[in-house]
Amino acid sequence: MKKAIILSICTASLAFATNGDNMIGLGPESRALGGTGIAMGMGADSVFKNPAWLVDSKGLQGMFGATIFMPTINAKVTNPRMGNGAEVESSADTFMIPEIAVTDHITDNLSYGFGMFGVSGMGVDYRGENPATGTANMRTNLQYMRFVPSISYAMGDLRIGLGATISYGSLNISAIAPDATGNPATATQRGGGVSEDFGFGFQVGLGYHINSNLSIGLYYQSEVETEYENAYDFNSDGIYDPLKLSQPTEYGIGIAYVDGNFAITADYRKILWSEADGYDNFGWADQDVFAIGTAYTMGDLVLRTGYNYAESPLKDLATLAPTATPSATNSNIFFNMLGFPAFSDTHYTLGLGYKLSEKMAIDLAYVYATDATITSPMGIEVSNEQNSVTFAFKYQFD
Repeated sequence: MKKAIILSICTASLAFATNGDNMIGLGPESRALGGTGIAMGMGADSVFKNPAWLVDSKGLQGMFGATIFMPTINAKVTNPRMGNGAEVESSADTFMIPEIAVTDHITDNLSYGFGMFGVSGMGVDYRGENPATGTANMRTNLQYMRFVPSISYAMGDLRIGLGATISYGSLNISAIAPDATGNPATATQRGGGVSEDFGFGFQVGLGYHINSNLSIGLYYQSEVETEYENAYDFNSDGIYDPLKLSQPTEYGIGIAYVDGNFAITADYRKILWSEADGYDNFGWADQDVFAIGTAYTMGDLVLRTGYNYAESPLKDLATLAPTATPSATNSNIFFNMLGFPAFSDTHYTLGLGYKLSEKMAIDLAYVYATDATITSPMGIEVSNEQNSVTFAFKYQFD
């Protein structure tokens, strides 16, 4: 059980990726449209959202971009056993997340694509705070990348896509943990340094043009397991233990309507946190993600806006009652909230695309996650507000 409890600290570096620990979208076009893209082709961006639409891209196309992610995390622990009620802010407030994609045709009906993108590259950092505040001098960093080679095939109006998911994770945990008395003064450092691992999975996508204006899409991403050796001294025995994590199974459906210069797209996704190794042990709930986006084209300029909502997977924490002594339930609440504040729910998005020349275009997106706050009976209050900017250059080679 200790491994499940400490897991929340270990994965804190994923805590700001908005839909739980998943980005709402990858690539500036999808992010500007509220994270949608299951039912709409986005050129090389489709490697990230639904590989079925790659076959609708034109010739050899490349995309290079990044997301600049800027979370603001504030925490306060008002508990005589753990913290003194002082509000502190994580100093880990700016991250760069890269993304690269290439797609090309093999035949008129068969295409391939390759995407490499950072699912997350984030963390929390409370090392500059007094341990008496109850923040355990946490500093966590998880760099999680996905490499996705994909193929796409067209049969009339039907599109079929298949991709292999190859993930790379690098985990570094630094935190102090109190002994059985819960006294911060007796806390010891238990971090094991940097650990790395690879994981493997697959994704499947379908797309169908109902008519010249309307299309639908389906998407499935399998669970991807990674295990980090010598990650943390979970048992306080001086031996660093492994930590097994899984990115959860995800599936979704989308619809898109395009009429001349106007387009509207909507997606529904299901993220199965409750079935993923690690997250299932500390009570994360599955998420229903609803997203909508609109775009309007004016010559070489495309304006985009969107909205994304998903109820926090930590929604049950506030209902858990504390006990008189440190316990699994108390620690679970404590580490989920302070080390893993993945409870943002509402996101507003804006963006644009501009054709610089016949071969080159630029896309920009801005995502704002409203300030969300979660509290528990243990006297813990944490708030999370997010700003991010995504940019990418696209180049048509032929």
